[in-house]
Amino acid sequence: MSIPYISNPLAHLQKVRDLTVIDINETQYMVVACDSDGGIGTKELDVVQVPEEVLGAFAVRVPLFELIASGAVPMLVVDCLSVEMDGTGEKLIRSIKAYAARAGLLSDDQFTGSTEDNVPTRQTGIGITVLGLVDKASFYPGKAQAGDVVVCAGIPKSAPQHEVRLDDPDILRIEDLIKLRNQPAIGDMLPVGSKGLRYEANQLALYAGLSFIENESARVALDQSGGPSTCVLFVVKSESVATLAAQIQSPLEVIGTLQSRT
Repeated sequence: MSIPYISNPLAHLQKVRDLTVIDINETQYMVVACDSDGGIGTKELDVVQVPEEVLGAFAVRVPLFELIASGAVPMLVVDCLSVEMDGTGEKLIRSIKAYAARAGLLSDDQFTGSTEDNVPTRQTGIGITVLGLVDKASFYPGKAQAGDVVVCAGIPKSAPQHEVRLDDPDILRIEDLIKLRNQPAIGDMLPVGSKGLRYEANQLALYAGLSFIENESARVALDQSGGPSTCVLFVVKSESVATLAAQIQSPLEVIGTLQSRT
């Protein structure tokens, strides 16, 4: 028996922003997100000295945020660690699992990966891939309308300019991301990375065939890097913003609106 997505895999693959989307059946997509970190950790040649407990959490946070924002439910984490298992690797894996548990990944079967146990390493390297599933009707990229406002949840922060901590109330918690994603009023949603809010807002507009118009009185810097997804953009009707702001810890800021292209 011929299975279409095996015999002709390219026909079932598409890139959607930083995501790889696989059409696996009539009703669902598999969604893949990844991120990497290098030179960050506690080894002698690491440029930025950060405990493994912090590094592992932020490393898995980025692809988890990308999947959840799209509407997908994470199901599998793959950690590729260019460090030894004993000591550094064990600490990283514990922190990865602890943070992923906040997104509902609780079984050891939902984690796999590898470490470097043949060659001594003097610098930390880590790559994370997360797979998820989503009903096609609940896949949100491109779901926005003219007149929607673009809202930033959280405040963009990035090292070394800022101290980036998981307990910082300015940084969007994963629990609040999930809470926002479950709000029917919210359309497309996109975590902010190193390119800043303005770039990501224009990506939201692009995928909906619209234009982004900046709010010149916004109280956040639109070119500030979001680092490890410290904040998220989403689109919603303006009348819903106050209600949403009362439901999460981090601040909300309207940074612009979407309008039809002229």
